[in-house]
Amino acid sequence: MTRLAALITAGAWFLLAAGAVFAQEPDEDELLDEFALLDLQAEVSSAARYAQPLARSPSAISVLTHQDIEASGARRLPEVLRLVPGMAVYMLTPIWYGVGIRGNTTSASDSLLLLVDGRDATHEFLGAPLFGVHHFSMDEVERIEVIRGPGSSLYGANAYSGVINVITREPGQGPTAAASVRGGEHGAYEVSCSANAKIGDLSLGAGVGVVREDLWTGRDTLGVEILRGRLMGKIQLAPDSHLLLEAGALRTAGPFHSDMGTIDARAIYDLYSRVRLTHEDILVQAVYNRSSTESDLDANLYYNDFVLAEIPPLEASVDKVGVLAQHSLDFFHNLLIYGAEYVFNGYHSDVFLEPDQNEHRVGVFLQDELHVSGLLEELAGAEMPDLYLTAGLRFDYNSVTDWELSPRAAVVLTPDANNSFRFGYAHAFLKPTFLESSLDIRLLDVSNLGFDHLNISNPDLDNQTIDSLELGYAGSFLDGQLQVRLDLAYNWYLKLIRFHFNPDEMGHKEIGGSLIPDLDNLGMKFKNQSKGEEGHNIELLVAVKPTDRSRVFVTAGYRQVFDTGGTHLSSAEPSIRVGTGADIQTASGWFAAVQFFYTSQSEHGIDDPDSLLEPSTDVLISDSFLLNARVARELDAGSLKLTVGLEGFNLLGKRYREYSGIPRPNGPDYGHERLNRRVILFLRSEI
Repeated sequence: MTRLAALITAGAWFLLAAGAVFAQEPDEDELLDEFALLDLQAEVSSAARYAQPLARSPSAISVLTHQDIEASGARRLPEVLRLVPGMAVYMLTPIWYGVGIRGNTTSASDSLLLLVDGRDATHEFLGAPLFGVHHFSMDEVERIEVIRGPGSSLYGANAYSGVINVITREPGQGPTAAASVRGGEHGAYEVSCSANAKIGDLSLGAGVGVVREDLWTGRDTLGVEILRGRLMGKIQLAPDSHLLLEAGALRTAGPFHSDMGTIDARAIYDLYSRVRLTHEDILVQAVYNRSSTESDLDANLYYNDFVLAEIPPLEASVDKVGVLAQHSLDFFHNLLIYGAEYVFNGYHSDVFLEPDQNEHRVGVFLQDELHVSGLLEELAGAEMPDLYLTAGLRFDYNSVTDWELSPRAAVVLTPDANNSFRFGYAHAFLKPTFLESSLDIRLLDVSNLGFDHLNISNPDLDNQTIDSLELGYAGSFLDGQLQVRLDLAYNWYLKLIRFHFNPDEMGHKEIGGSLIPDLDNLGMKFKNQSKGEEGHNIELLVAVKPTDRSRVFVTAGYRQVFDTGGTHLSSAEPSIRVGTGADIQTASGWFAAVQFFYTSQSEHGIDDPDSLLEPSTDVLISDSFLLNARVARELDAGSLKLTVGLEGFNLLGKRYREYSGIPRPNGPDYGHERLNRRVILFLRSEI
């Protein structure tokens, strides 16, 4: 790895030198104040699948700019998402994060849809994205748009509690060439480089990188390792028409979490290619993705401290093909968005599922945004504040779980340029994963009792659903120096998918005069929960910009959930989360930022020593603190811009457990890995 890092570092400086040939003056858009996205008139594209002012968004939406990412010092996506109100982020293993919005956070991290430039980044075998691993460097991210609430009416399955759309710089955007080197405590280092060139109507972009981190409690013990690269090309066919071609690959290794326990990934490979054609109001996109893994599952089957069987090493792959066609039509105060999407998933393995499991998904969506006040003014001459009505519906068919309808409606009132009020309803769903619907594990019979497989799947699972009523306000005061966002939501959760184990339902068979559990009838199944849950969320963001070069922000979130009978669920509720921070940049090139996060929730633990899986304890920590800081200096050397700095993680210097995970006696407790502090030095150069 050291030799590879050296080669990539050398390549970075080569790209910088070569980039000087294509050096050009920055576009005017690149000179805009990064704080512009706090403006209510700034455009967002995720909430309605087209660019619209933030004030008109039918969904609660947060935007993280490139400057937000820089100020956070985050090198992975989950770490910067802590800045979003109501967002919960827990590190379960060095490459696996629990990420959720409005408390819908599970160890499976499957309640959110992650898009990268509109490409679904879900790892289909697990039914969730690998949030801690991505094909891009955070330096290449232009902005991140987060829909805080159900989004299935436009995006279909898994847009359950929200949608995260990471928008990277397209070829030809950003610096002509850039390289960054980071390294510090706990064996952490990262080397990234990128280059952009524009030749007539052709724009090209490339990026490569390597990341390595040791475990926090054990130097020279691999925690995460990532090799990544991607190539992009964009051809301008006409003023309103272009073709984008993109391909990327990554390799990673390390432990990550699943509902079956900790999986030690010896290697995970992920390759994708994408073609997108945009012609005026038409968008057509085709994506191919192949994910494969070589892993060991750290879980044995026990009975009275006796190992019945082991799960053999896993070698599996998932092929995904997705096609999307979308068109927008603007007529008589209406903006109509409609389209269709097809996704095929093919899973290949002889360990976890029956060989060649396939899934076909078809989605058709339609959404209309009506400018009500404009219509009334034209028909009746009545003048009134801007009022927009958005209504949408999506039909999804899934070959595994049949079909689902996802409606959405919202009313947005903008009495002036500085205030926006929103009221809406949305329905969304979470489809079962391959693991939940068709898990059939081949076993190593270490006990020689004739065991050959373990089936705890449920092919008859329904989609998990959520219905949400939302009320929101966004305001801008003091000429934009004070920004306020307040969102309230009440949610109903139905048909929740849960792992079910009832010892009374376990079958037995007699071998040698002893009763041994029957692996064909263990009383273990993934089931839809018969009782529903409901609860409310309150989210607040206040951002103050005292000067053009400084900002202070505060985010707060509160959540409480009840079952359908009205009894308070005390397992992890209520939960309160507060984040605050400040950043400032001086005219002389100095930049400083500090961020503090506090989370409080009820402490709860469940012990199950008689489980067939290894004895486990699931514990949520009642209170946690996190303090990050960053100091940097920009050095201008003609066409070459250098940034050097120091950043620290968890400067409180005390044990910080983001999430305890599921400790197992035969494996490391990764939830305790983030101890004390981490200090990183970095150098970044751009042309």
